[in-house]
Amino acid sequence: MSSIWENVKVEGGKPLKQNIERDIVVIGGGIAGILTAFQLSEKGEKVTLVEAKPNLCEGVTKNTTAHITAHQGPIYSNLKAKHSLDYAKKYFQSQLDAIDEYEKLINNYNIDCDFKRVDAYLFSRGETKDLQNEFKTLLSIDAKPEYVIPKINLEMTKAILIKNQAIFHPLKFLNSLPKKFEIYTSTCIIDVDLNKKLLFTEKFVIKANKIIFATNYPIVNVRGSYFIKLYKSSSYAISTNEIVDIGGIFNEDIGEGITLRNYGRQIIIGGLDHRTGRMKTCEAFETLEKTASQCYKNAEIENRWDANDTMTSDEVPLIGQFDLKHKDIYIITGFNKWGMANAMIGSLLIVDLVQSLQSKYADIFCPQRHKFKLGFFFANMGVVIKDLLFKPLSIPFNSYKNLKPDTGDIVSYHGRKRAVYKDKNGKLFVCKPYCKHLGCQLQFNSNTKTWDCPCHGSRYDLNGKIICSPTVKNLESKNNS
Repeated sequence: MSSIWENVKVEGGKPLKQNIERDIVVIGGGIAGILTAFQLSEKGEKVTLVEAKPNLCEGVTKNTTAHITAHQGPIYSNLKAKHSLDYAKKYFQSQLDAIDEYEKLINNYNIDCDFKRVDAYLFSRGETKDLQNEFKTLLSIDAKPEYVIPKINLEMTKAILIKNQAIFHPLKFLNSLPKKFEIYTSTCIIDVDLNKKLLFTEKFVIKANKIIFATNYPIVNVRGSYFIKLYKSSSYAISTNEIVDIGGIFNEDIGEGITLRNYGRQIIIGGLDHRTGRMKTCEAFETLEKTASQCYKNAEIENRWDANDTMTSDEVPLIGQFDLKHKDIYIITGFNKWGMANAMIGSLLIVDLVQSLQSKYADIFCPQRHKFKLGFFFANMGVVIKDLLFKPLSIPFNSYKNLKPDTGDIVSYHGRKRAVYKDKNGKLFVCKPYCKHLGCQLQFNSNTKTWDCPCHGSRYDLNGKIICSPTVKNLESKNNS
């Protein structure tokens, strides 16, 4: 599987080969890390970016559907209820500022990345009560919404339109963005000493004056309590062959709904969200393909891919000081599937914080704003208790010999509990079944052929290699014919 964006590689950097001491170190070479390093370097700061993979943008960023929009589902009525109308208005304006900043950079540096201003629609295929509440809130925050009925064959009952949002090719943009900062790739940070500001790789140590975590999900296990503030969500996407311009961005008003946008005249259809490691369907791609054929009878599928996003309980990212104890350590995480706009506004906010400047958005994104949510806590901890404490003690009764071709499961393998996948030709891929982050028992995702952690969302390929954080170590594995 490969995303529609993977025709572009964002190269740059070299492996770390010695101990170093630097002023500002950004951990994570996705869109959030690159934009943060870029914005800081533009302000005259000396910045070093560290990425675990051989190239930049090989993690979550390349798997986006690349909507740059403030129209993000029924979020504003929720923000009004959870915080205030003023809070909702400030968040909306922050997203518009992000779109403007993209356009400014693209024009200033003459970047060819297929950037285009488009209309954005939030649509319903059923009851419209939540849509009506959202419309009223959008009116109250001066978002200038309009009620329309979209002309797409998905039985859409009604939609809210907001104009002047955007789409682009994220890797083309990031590849062409000037990088006046130091970059180390193939350099995985496996441990952190927050007190001494030390970053440890397998062989070397980086001493930093300031540290910025931009790793999608924090790689620090306990400090900051992010393990109870965040969870990971998986979603899926396909792209069709050349069809037609659908005239904007479309997002359904339910979390597990679908999204649509163009890339050129191709259609990107995504969605079917679920908490990572807890699948709702084994036929995600088939469902999206049926949607494509329903809308466009002659549609042929060219790309299939999946995304892994970090979510917060109040639908707003956590961007700011990592915790109250550690000065000069910052975090940018929890984009809630809206990483394009939030990565940009997050990079601008981090610059203000690093340079001790006032920011009108610091309060709404502050990681310490997070109030304890009893239901959210138990939803997270209930899974952790089951998959960290109970499941690892369970005995698998199924043998690897009983696996059908092209399936995977936690089974008995020569008397040991193992994560085993059998391919279509009968070849076995064998790994230890516990996440290297905190030890939760893994779950096989039949849509993506990956091993996913239901506790904190780490993901591994069939050979046990890391796909995404918070894990920093590969699984022990053994391939067998």
